[in-house]
Amino acid sequence: MASLSGTVLSGRYRLEHKLGSGGMSTVYLAQDEVLDRPVAVKLLHREISEEADQLERFRREARAAARLSHPNLVSVIDAGEDEGRPFIVFEYVEGDTLKKKIQQEGELAVDEAIAYAIEIGRGLIAAHARKLVHRDVKPQNVLIDRDGRAKVTDFGIARSMEAEGMTATGRVLGTTDYVSPEQAMGEDVDERSDVYSLGIVLYEMLTGEVPFKAETQVGVAMKHVNEPLPDVLARRPEVSAALAAVVDRATTKDP
Repeated sequence: MASLSGTVLSGRYRLEHKLGSGGMSTVYLAQDEVLDRPVAVKLLHREISEEADQLERFRREARAAARLSHPNLVSVIDAGEDEGRPFIVFEYVEGDTLKKKIQQEGELAVDEAIAYAIEIGRGLIAAHARKLVHRDVKPQNVLIDRDGRAKVTDFGIARSMEAEGMTATGRVLGTTDYVSPEQAMGEDVDERSDVYSLGIVLYEMLTGEVPFKAETQVGVAMKHVNEPLPDVLARRPEVSAALAAVVDRATTKDP
């Protein structure tokens, strides 16, 4: 996909260089040549764009994200297709992911972790008000901009709570380090699943590591289903009892 640098999509978005890639898509820094500004372009992998269900998922992501407008959510600017390649254009957020920050710094200052959790929560509230569940809340999907504001991105597996599911029964879509027990079991999920995942993100910000580790992703998922969350106060004694209670309530096994 590196050869796509320099490509102009729909006569407007000039791809400059790759910012990252995942199972479904690659994200490029691009220049919007009409408005003369940097943007982020998510381009669906060609082999996936030929699969009808994946293509519909990608289009649904664009429609869902375009309905959202909030300071703590990454904005969708445009969407389209170019020579059979579907793409979504997002605002370009200059900064790193929350995951990278945790990897570099380890546990965050308690006040900082609380502030990020509140901002992520506010973004999710805005999505939930529109009947959208993110389903993949994780620090890799939180961007910290140059002003230090957290912005949630990548509603790639989000779906309307009102819509009929398009995913196969029993399929775990979320990243298992942060997956809710009900999602790990392949059950229907609602906004409470995002609350659980945010609780795990808060735990990681406070302790510098995810709560469960195993040899496989399935093993991690089953620990979310069956094992109690390690005591955050044992890992970080200066955390207040009130904050520890927030973590515990957010990550309870019962939705």
